[in-house]
Amino acid sequence: MSIKKISKKSIVLNKIPDGTWGGSNIAEIFPAAGDTKMSCGVHELFASVIVVEKAPVDDVLYILEGEIEINSDGVVEKFQAGDFAYLRAGARQVFTIRDRVKHIYVTYPCNWITK
Repeated sequence: MSIKKISKKSIVLNKIPDGTWGGSNIAEIFPAAGDTKMSCGVHELFASVIVVEKAPVDDVLYILEGEIEINSDGVVEKFQAGDFAYLRAGARQVFTIRDRVKHIYVTYPCNWITK
């Protein structure tokens, strides 16, 4: 496969029922369990604080709507619509959402589910 297209009509946000990201919505465009080396999707989170003790993958976020504060190994940055974030695998991350944020994520490697 040298190219793969996903139509915007097929992108649907679904509720994550439980776990670290429970209560948020996600559309896995190129899923972690899929046949690509990277995963990608749209993630919508609501007012919460989420702690990831050791990030399993490198992550790039592009903020579409809203605002999020990210603490990665003690370095704190605020991101808003139009901003990009790079998050390193292995870091302790704290995500603080005061209202709502929607972002595109790209992860590498995509086998983070099995890590």
